[in-house]
Amino acid sequence: MYDIVFISYQEPNADENYNKLLKRFPLAKRVHGVKGIHQAHIAAAKKCFTKMFWIVDGDAHIVDEFKFDHEVPNHQLDHVHVWRARNSVNGLVYGYGGVKLFPRQM
Repeated sequence: MYDIVFISYQEPNADENYNKLLKRFPLAKRVHGVKGIHQAHIAAAKKCFTKMFWIVDGDAHIVDEFKFDHEVPNHQLDHVHVWRARNSVNGLVYGYGGVKLFPRQM
């Protein structure tokens, strides 16, 4: 329903993570090597055609259970939505590093 963009810079496992994402979601796009997270988000938005777009960080491994199927209600099309991620080092679960759903016009 919404475009998916994988953003990477210098993460050592970014290529592996992107290839895993492509196996499940072959239309996923990639922004690579853009310095600065804000600039990377702008570059990602420019690749998209949907009102909202998913952001997957370069060091993120998407678990099989995760579905990119959230439908944003009209009154939240100007919100950033963040899903929680599990930190592989300490096992904690929080929003940092999680998948995000951004409004393209933001």
